[in-house]
Amino acid sequence: MITFQNASGLELIDADQESTALETYQARQANISILLAALNDRLAVHSHKAASKPRHWGYAGDLGSVQEELERIVAMLSSE
Repeated sequence: MITFQNASGLELIDADQESTALETYQARQANISILLAALNDRLAVHSHKAASKPRHWGYAGDLGSVQEELERIVAMLSSE
């Protein structure tokens, strides 16, 4: 298993180096779990920042963008 560090500093599996469809699928599934955990961690940090500036609409806007992306991802996986 070959790993790499992505742009946000997370160590992920290089799924393109796997030899079968199943191995690639499993590597990508593991990477998604890592990314979801990181998303939850970063959401907690973002929440603390937002709480310190309750009148700042930028934080709400950030989450609007995140929500839209997540909705798009869920819809994509639902359409199979």
